[in-house]
Amino acid sequence: MKREFRTEIELVVLDIDGVITEGESSALDLDFIGQLAAMNRAARADESLPAITLCTGRPAPYLELMLQVIDGSLPGIFENGAGLYFPHDYRFVAHPQVSEDHLIQEVRTLLERGPIKEGRAFIQPGKIYTLTLFATDPDQTGQLKRWTENALGDLASRVDLAYSTSCLNILPRGIEKGKGIEFLVQKTGIRAESMLGVGDSDVDLPFLKRVGHSAAPANAVPAVKAIVDYVSQERTGAGVLDILKEYRLLP
Repeated sequence: MKREFRTEIELVVLDIDGVITEGESSALDLDFIGQLAAMNRAARADESLPAITLCTGRPAPYLELMLQVIDGSLPGIFENGAGLYFPHDYRFVAHPQVSEDHLIQEVRTLLERGPIKEGRAFIQPGKIYTLTLFATDPDQTGQLKRWTENALGDLASRVDLAYSTSCLNILPRGIEKGKGIEFLVQKTGIRAESMLGVGDSDVDLPFLKRVGHSAAPANAVPAVKAIVDYVSQERTGAGVLDILKEYRLLP
């Protein structure tokens, strides 16, 4: 039986990698992206329809581009809650809890002396407030946390380490996607209870727990599937479309 949630949901918040794309270096499904853009245009024409925005671990420039692609006009969350990008007036605003000290630069330096120098890992470029570490050999992704803790030593106690599907996110302590949702609520006035969130990896758990409605595609990790309200039988983009239909946001 379909859920009667259309009028309750004011905003759909989607992760990017593993939700609207298959991840790094994967081609975009342009037909699917076009449907998301059409929903955003419809929401601007009719305030009773929910808009779509993004909550990603990716750097701000990537979020900016992806919001352009889906024709989004509401703020999106970048770097796992470290900041918001405002399309309307082209602003990038750090979360109030993001420290101005040199913590992340210290972390980068230690990683560059350790697993990066050794050729075992590399850092995703473009981030300001957080770091994302990839294993040179994807089969060793599960080792990234141990390598990072060994490289950081005592400094490891000042950061949070959270896995996404293919990488490890290194965040200032207390920064996570749930804090990004709280910042989004503060800036838009849209209640978290009126949001539908869709995510797939461990780093999405804090934001999925804060929104009023939550769902995941079939490729989500078990921890995500265990806490969301609805799990699609379809992967990524097809899963998102199924979720939108389940919540009566698409015919």
